[in-house]
Amino acid sequence: MERIDPAKAARVWQRVQEKPAEKREQGLQELIFEEWTDAATYLQLSRRFQGKKAALLRKLYQDELSHAACLKGIYTLITGSRPVVKTLPPQQGDAEQVLRRCYGREMRCLARYESRSSDPEYGQVFSRLAQQEREHCHLILEFLGDL
Repeated sequence: MERIDPAKAARVWQRVQEKPAEKREQGLQELIFEEWTDAATYLQLSRRFQGKKAALLRKLYQDELSHAACLKGIYTLITGSRPVVKTLPPQQGDAEQVLRRCYGREMRCLARYESRSSDPEYGQVFSRLAQQEREHCHLILEFLGDL
Protein backbone atom coordinates (compact mmCIF):
# COMPACT_ATOMS: atom_id res chain seq x y z
CA MET A 1 0.00 0.00 0.00
CA GLU A 2 1.26 3.46 -0.94
CA ARG A 3 2.03 6.02 1.80
CA ILE A 4 0.30 9.39 1.54
CA ASP A 5 2.41 12.48 2.05
CA PRO A 6 0.57 14.45 4.80
CA ALA A 7 1.78 17.83 3.51
CA LYS A 8 0.61 17.07 -0.02
CA ALA A 9 -2.73 15.79 1.27
CA ALA A 10 -3.21 18.98 3.29
CA ARG A 11 -2.57 21.13 0.19
CA VAL A 12 -5.06 19.11 -1.83
CA TRP A 13 -7.73 19.40 0.86
CA GLN A 14 -7.09 23.12 1.14
CA ARG A 15 -7.71 23.54 -2.61
CA VAL A 16 -10.84 21.39 -2.44
CA GLN A 17 -12.25 23.34 0.48
CA GLU A 18 -11.45 26.82 -0.89
CA LYS A 19 -14.54 28.83 -1.54
CA PRO A 20 -14.95 30.31 -5.04
CA ALA A 21 -15.34 33.81 -3.55
CA GLU A 22 -11.93 33.51 -1.92
CA LYS A 23 -10.35 32.80 -5.30
CA ARG A 24 -12.22 35.63 -7.01
CA GLU A 25 -11.37 38.25 -4.40
CA GLN A 26 -7.72 37.25 -4.30
CA GLY A 27 -5.60 40.29 -5.10
CA LEU A 28 -8.47 42.80 -5.12
CA GLN A 29 -7.35 44.48 -1.91
CA GLU A 30 -3.86 44.88 -3.37
CA LEU A 31 -5.33 46.45 -6.50
CA ILE A 32 -7.38 48.84 -4.37
CA PHE A 33 -4.20 49.79 -2.51
CA GLU A 34 -2.38 50.42 -5.82
CA GLU A 35 -5.22 52.64 -7.07
CA TRP A 36 -5.34 54.61 -3.81
CA THR A 37 -1.57 55.06 -3.92
CA ASP A 38 -1.73 56.42 -7.45
CA ALA A 39 -4.66 58.69 -6.60
CA ALA A 40 -2.83 60.23 -3.64
CA THR A 41 0.32 60.61 -5.71
CA TYR A 42 -1.45 62.35 -8.59
CA LEU A 43 -3.23 64.71 -6.20
CA GLN A 44 0.06 65.61 -4.52
CA LEU A 45 1.76 66.13 -7.89
CA SER A 46 -1.11 68.30 -9.16
CA ARG A 47 -0.27 70.82 -6.44
CA ARG A 48 3.22 71.29 -7.91
CA PHE A 49 1.96 72.33 -11.35
CA GLN A 50 -0.41 74.86 -12.88
CA GLY A 51 -2.65 75.00 -15.91
CA LYS A 52 -2.99 71.98 -18.20
CA LYS A 53 -0.50 69.85 -16.29
CA ALA A 54 -2.30 70.36 -12.98
CA ALA A 55 -5.66 69.64 -14.65
CA LEU A 56 -4.29 66.42 -16.20
CA LEU A 57 -2.98 65.23 -12.84
CA ARG A 58 -6.32 66.01 -11.16
CA LYS A 59 -8.09 63.98 -13.87
CA LEU A 60 -5.76 61.05 -13.20
CA TYR A 61 -6.50 61.48 -9.48
CA GLN A 62 -10.27 61.33 -10.11
CA ASP A 63 -9.91 58.30 -12.39
CA GLU A 64 -7.89 56.41 -9.79
CA LEU A 65 -10.45 57.19 -7.08
CA SER A 66 -13.13 55.84 -9.40
CA HIS A 67 -11.09 52.66 -10.01
CA ALA A 68 -10.63 52.13 -6.28
CA ALA A 69 -14.36 52.62 -5.65
CA CYS A 70 -15.25 50.18 -8.43
CA LEU A 71 -12.85 47.56 -7.06
CA LYS A 72 -14.28 48.06 -3.57
CA GLY A 73 -17.74 47.47 -5.00
CA ILE A 74 -16.62 44.25 -6.69
CA TYR A 75 -14.95 43.09 -3.48
CA THR A 76 -18.10 43.84 -1.49
CA LEU A 77 -20.34 41.92 -3.92
CA ILE A 78 -18.01 38.92 -3.97
CA THR A 79 -17.32 38.66 -0.24
CA GLY A 80 -20.31 40.36 1.37
CA SER A 81 -17.99 42.59 3.40
CA ARG A 82 -16.11 45.83 2.89
CA PRO A 83 -12.40 45.61 2.06
CA VAL A 84 -9.83 46.71 4.61
CA VAL A 85 -7.15 48.65 2.79
CA LYS A 86 -4.27 50.39 4.50
CA THR A 87 -2.93 53.48 2.82
CA LEU A 88 0.50 55.03 2.85
CA PRO A 89 1.46 58.67 2.40
CA PRO A 90 2.13 59.71 -1.22
CA GLN A 91 5.60 59.06 -2.55
CA GLN A 92 8.22 61.76 -2.39
CA GLY A 93 10.72 62.79 -5.04
CA ASP A 94 10.92 64.96 -8.08
CA ALA A 95 8.10 64.74 -10.60
CA GLU A 96 10.04 62.52 -13.00
CA GLN A 97 10.92 59.96 -10.31
CA VAL A 98 7.38 59.89 -8.98
CA LEU A 99 5.85 59.51 -12.44
CA ARG A 100 8.26 56.69 -13.29
CA ARG A 101 6.96 54.78 -10.25
CA CYS A 102 3.36 55.63 -11.19
CA TYR A 103 3.96 54.31 -14.70
CA GLY A 104 5.19 51.01 -13.26
CA ARG A 105 2.12 50.69 -11.04
CA GLU A 106 -0.18 51.56 -13.94
CA MET A 107 1.45 48.82 -16.03
CA ARG A 108 1.10 46.27 -13.22
CA CYS A 109 -2.57 47.15 -12.73
CA LEU A 110 -3.13 46.99 -16.49
CA ALA A 111 -1.72 43.44 -16.60
CA ARG A 112 -3.87 42.37 -13.65
CA TYR A 113 -7.02 43.85 -15.15
CA GLU A 114 -6.33 42.19 -18.48
CA SER A 115 -5.84 38.84 -16.72
CA ARG A 116 -9.27 39.25 -15.09
CA SER A 117 -11.09 40.36 -18.24
CA SER A 118 -12.45 36.84 -18.80
CA ASP A 119 -14.23 36.83 -15.42
CA PRO A 120 -17.82 35.81 -16.20
CA GLU A 121 -19.36 38.37 -13.88
CA TYR A 122 -16.94 41.33 -13.83
CA GLY A 123 -14.89 40.80 -16.99
CA GLN A 124 -16.38 43.80 -18.78
CA VAL A 125 -15.54 46.02 -15.81
CA PHE A 126 -11.95 44.77 -15.72
CA SER A 127 -11.67 45.32 -19.48
CA ARG A 128 -12.81 48.91 -19.04
CA LEU A 129 -10.34 49.45 -16.20
CA ALA A 130 -7.57 48.03 -18.40
CA GLN A 131 -8.51 50.43 -21.18
CA GLN A 132 -8.34 53.36 -18.78
CA GLU A 133 -4.97 52.21 -17.44
CA ARG A 134 -3.64 52.12 -21.02
CA GLU A 135 -4.76 55.72 -21.39
CA HIS A 136 -3.08 56.63 -18.10
CA CYS A 137 0.19 55.11 -19.32
CA HIS A 138 -0.08 57.20 -22.48
CA LEU A 139 -0.76 60.39 -20.49
CA ILE A 140 2.12 59.76 -18.09
CA LEU A 141 4.53 59.25 -20.98
CA GLU A 142 3.25 62.40 -22.65
CA PHE A 143 3.61 64.30 -19.38
CA LEU A 144 7.17 63.01 -18.89
CA GLY A 145 8.07 63.94 -22.45
CA ASP A 146 6.84 67.47 -21.85
CA LEU A 147 8.71 68.07 -18.57
